[in-house]
Amino acid sequence: MAIAKDFVFFGRLCLDFAHTGDMGYGSRFERLTSPRELQRWLSLSLVNLPKLGIRVEDLQRAKALRKAIWSIANAVLEHRIPEAVDVSLLNAIACEPGLVKKLDSTAKSSRWHCPTVAAVLATIAQDAVVLFGDPKQRVRIHRCANSQCQVVFYDDSPPGLRRWCAANRCGDRIRARAYRQRHRS
Repeated sequence: MAIAKDFVFFGRLCLDFAHTGDMGYGSRFERLTSPRELQRWLSLSLVNLPKLGIRVEDLQRAKALRKAIWSIANAVLEHRIPEAVDVSLLNAIACEPGLVKKLDSTAKSSRWHCPTVAAVLATIAQDAVVLFGDPKQRVRIHRCANSQCQVVFYDDSPPGLRRWCAANRCGDRIRARAYRQRHRS
């Protein structure tokens, strides 16, 4: 898990993107407050795009996609059918061309070929479609066992038994709380 001020990355692109919203805590926790903040998230995320022209319309579309991903993730966790409007939006964006990498002339590195905001959003949506649409991956979507945490994460551990969003974050808090309770008694 990487932390960059207010952005937290757990390693699954679509869920990392979904966590840039308020996650039910209220609008004061909104992280994508401007096109510049979306640009900052893109530069820190797995796509690693430090320079991309982002307009207000791009930010609005990104927030709509983010809301759809968050809603579908919660529906999956609650074992219910997600809202049709969220699935439609996710599918529409996922069907657009995503990011494509190209090899440099020395064959020692690669970079994105003509990246656009639309391609980034399509790549995020495609990741969400794979995550929600594959039964083997869908069962590895969990909410953090810390009752004070709303994080939804993808459990990529071999046994698939992770309980916390991050062992060094919520796991430590839960273990410390249990330790204090044991020693008070």
